Amino acid sequence: MDFRKHILSRGLPKTGQTISFEAYDDGHYQSGWWVKRLNANNRTRYVLKDIGGDFIVLDRATGLMWAADGIQAGCNNGTAIDWSTALEYVDELVFAGFADWRMPNILELLSIVNYSIASPCITEPPFINTSSAAYWCSTTYYPDTLKGWCISFNTSVAAPFEKQNVLELRCVRLGV
Repeated sequence: MDFRKHILSRGLPKTGQTISFEAYDDGHYQSGWWVKRLNANNRTRYVLKDIGGDFIVLDRATGLMWAADGIQAGCNNGTAIDWSTALEYVDELVFAGFADWRMPNILELLSIVNYSIASPCITEPPFINTSSAAYWCSTTYYPDTLKGWCISFNTSVAAPFEKQNVLELRCVRLGV
């Protein structure tokens, strides 16, 4: 194996694809965190923790801490919310003893999509009660700043949406 083929994906999460549909595709290499380990041997990327009844997930690939339960305060109690209100909500959020939660950017939210499953396209557990709906990202859609990027956990597709629409929310912070 040529190690140079994998150096660029060091620290990036795997996609979850374990089947190879074409020679040398993602299923063949299964590149990502950890290099040279297949998904079957890489089960400890996510660490679920209960902190005072609040469930969080530590992502060892990215160093991020995520709200784990889609119906707890770290996910706006499972209630859809518009983009501007979501930004205000996370700014005031104290969850699992931390007050530095925020809305994830598009790349952060894409990092927890599991491309090998559908509806929801996220690993359950440790992420529980995840809606198959679209989730907000803090990234504004530059061609039209009245729109923000969102990720559908039904289809794993990123798309811009009018910020006035109400979508789901999953908060994130830098892990410890």
